[in-house]
Amino acid sequence: MEKDKRKNYRRRWMAASRSLQKTRHKPDTTFSSDDDDVVERVDHLEGEFSQHYGNIGHGSHSFESHSLSEPFLEGAALNSDTLSLNEDDEHSDINAIENFCNSNEIEILSSDSDFDDSLSCEMLAQDLSQWVNSHCIDHNATDSLLGLLRKHGHSNLPMTARTLLGTPKNVPTEMKSGMQYIYFGVEKQLLSHLELYPEETLRDVATFDISLNIDGLPLFKSTSTSLWPVICSLNIKPTKIFPLALTLGNAKPFDLEFLRDTVQELNRLLLNGLNYKDHVILVKLKCIICDAPAKAFIKSIKLYSGYYGCDRCDQRGRWIGRMTYPTIGNIRTDQTFRSRVNDEHHHEAISPFCDLQIDMISQFPLDYMHLICLGVVKKLLLLWKRGKKDYKLSAHQIDIISRRLIALRPFIPENFSRKPRGLDEVDRWKATELRQFILYTGKIVLKGVLPPEFYMNFMALSVAVSILVSPNFIRYHIDYAHQLLEYFVESGRNLYGEEFLVYNVHSLLHLTDDARTYGNLDNFSAFIFENYLQKLKKMVRSGKSPLVQIVKRLEEMEKSKFFREHTQADACEILKIKIKKTNNAFIIDQRTCCEVVAKTNQKDQEGNILLLCRLYERPDALFLEPCDSRIISVFKAARRNSRMKLIPMDCLRSQAILIDEGENTITFMAVLHEI
Repeated sequence: MEKDKRKNYRRRWMAASRSLQKTRHKPDTTFSSDDDDVVERVDHLEGEFSQHYGNIGHGSHSFESHSLSEPFLEGAALNSDTLSLNEDDEHSDINAIENFCNSNEIEILSSDSDFDDSLSCEMLAQDLSQWVNSHCIDHNATDSLLGLLRKHGHSNLPMTARTLLGTPKNVPTEMKSGMQYIYFGVEKQLLSHLELYPEETLRDVATFDISLNIDGLPLFKSTSTSLWPVICSLNIKPTKIFPLALTLGNAKPFDLEFLRDTVQELNRLLLNGLNYKDHVILVKLKCIICDAPAKAFIKSIKLYSGYYGCDRCDQRGRWIGRMTYPTIGNIRTDQTFRSRVNDEHHHEAISPFCDLQIDMISQFPLDYMHLICLGVVKKLLLLWKRGKKDYKLSAHQIDIISRRLIALRPFIPENFSRKPRGLDEVDRWKATELRQFILYTGKIVLKGVLPPEFYMNFMALSVAVSILVSPNFIRYHIDYAHQLLEYFVESGRNLYGEEFLVYNVHSLLHLTDDARTYGNLDNFSAFIFENYLQKLKKMVRSGKSPLVQIVKRLEEMEKSKFFREHTQADACEILKIKIKKTNNAFIIDQRTCCEVVAKTNQKDQEGNILLLCRLYERPDALFLEPCDSRIISVFKAARRNSRMKLIPMDCLRSQAILIDEGENTITFMAVLHEI
């Protein structure tokens, strides 16, 4: 309390002192007769001042009747006669100010100070709102924090998190497809998220495309409650992800009515475009990305466990304890799908997406996150760990692979979300860990442990996926990648038996068709949507009304500046150059790689910053089968053959993983996937 009193006294004293200085330099200050509120305030304060202090000074400086032509203290609204304007009476002025400031009954206002305090409080509230949203702080904790801040000098802050965050009081929902449902609107969401981009980003945009994702998300381990969101990706750099509709229930929707609103509004936008700031922007639906069960559900077709379960060809499956697809049948087209040429492939219901003018085959691409990472790669690991004795690895071999994986942890760059784990935890590996294994670590840890023919089979898949993931390699080597996938499927049949040819393995033969249409695999993968689904899941803090909780959190984030600031920051993001170990390895071209040792203040003739690098020129290939590893930017180099050189920053093409194998040998592996 004493500290607050001293602070308040000092603030009052400074306000009165500043006002006195102004009156000394502006003795002729006058006020318009229109300022009635000023007159009333002056008269009121004159009376209170006289009541408390009487005449101040040496008799001659008493309060007299106030006229509008006489100056008065700004903020304090004191008559200039009250405080002497003569230099000889400065001491009495100070005494008068002190006496006046000591009064707890008269409020001295400083317009500058109050404005600064108000602005500071508003900025603090905005920062708190962003902090709460970015760290998913619950309302109870936020209420407690606000109480502490108000107690210690920030009394202008809101009392509750609801006020701070602008939490809506009511969230109307309805029932559709037997589930609780809320619809946000395609046009509304697109316009809202377009506002987050800087004007220069949208200045020349005449058309943009969007992608959709539909999938089920279990919210709790103890119940069957699941969320079925319709999520949209706005494909303008940086990509924005947001929901169009949310559906919640104890199982999956029993029909497809929950998609009807989205499809109808989307159909109108695809035909007429989007009205944005007095001009029309064309909207295109790029693709609809789902895993196999969700895709079969929303297309109203048979699941992969059915005899005609392949959504890309009409190959009839063979049941040998599981449904397998030995060869490729006739390729399905949009026309054959809509006319139901292969009637056994369809359910009776018709998908709402048939109302759109889209290709019902090619615009439902194969997602490599579920198909390859969680599908084929995990299947291989489980076969080696728990399969038949013909290909099952011994406990000692499993231990060697696990120890090698753990030994690679120090070499994985910081921008990888997870470090390698041993095979004893393979059942809990996430999709990002399986991707890391197939693209990078698997090539190293399996060598010399897997039998040669099994290792070659794995390497065919690894190199093919590496080519298809890279935007650069896919342009030149897509045909070779398809040949490698054909080899993997055929040799897998010989090594693991006919039962190996399940839907995921069979679909590898169709994967390059989608890559030719959309480019590298990250252009149509579910990774970005899966990340957003986890954000939605974190918004649920209890079992009471989960859907309402999610909607409220989304509304709070929309009102915060958090998204705008992050969008603008992401738009400016460039390749980050670091000199810390594990993060300082880069690929320059197909024959050169380097380590960044230090940043310099020097620039080349074109103004590019020069970096001091340890350069490795003409490195060797790490492997030669199934191809020269340098094709996918995997190199083996010797430190003794390196040299120091200044290199322009813009020459660094991509980041790399640098693995120190000892004995003067290091391995460079280009980071191929989008981080």
